[in-house]
Amino acid sequence: MGTAEESLIVDLRRSRNLGPKGIQSELLRLEGWTFSTATIWKVLDREGLSRVRRPKRPAEPRSYSRPTPGDRVQLDTMRVAPKRIQFTAIDDCTRMRVLGLCTRRTAANAVHFLMERVLEEFPFPIQRIQTDRGGEFFALTFQKALRQQRIKFRPIRPRSPHLNGKVERSQQTDRIEFWATVDLEASTLEQQLDE
Repeated sequence: MGTAEESLIVDLRRSRNLGPKGIQSELLRLEGWTFSTATIWKVLDREGLSRVRRPKRPAEPRSYSRPTPGDRVQLDTMRVAPKRIQFTAIDDCTRMRVLGLCTRRTAANAVHFLMERVLEEFPFPIQRIQTDRGGEFFALTFQKALRQQRIKFRPIRPRSPHLNGKVERSQQTDRIEFWATVDLEASTLEQQLDE
């Protein structure tokens, strides 16, 4: 390999930022030269150009929020204390929250929370419910209640709570700021939770 070939390899790298395979195909197309990629690597390495520098694209933030109220409502449960289960529903678009307190995680309690609290308190129709893979949400009675209301069911993938992030963060805030400060035996607990 002569200096003309080496200078063309270096020029192709500097001007067009091509890798060894791209340089190999351009040498064949432009000049009819056939060199192995290993040979091209040796030339680039001698010149200090063995690493392709790709321009960094700024990362665009990924938004999981929906543009329409009621398009997706995240639903989850959280154990607060023995026989104290908090049901939480949060709308993906408006961030409106509805909370409820039950004694157990059952399908009947999930249906009661959906029908009596969520559908009553949200001022817009609900199109889709997104939950984790809790048994109370996969139970037949809960699924029938969703079908009767013509609400789609969207479970998240296993071991991916970040997909239900709004409700998870909301419950974490409740655990730190509300449940740590109230008396769990108080008779006004439901009223305090509503407030």
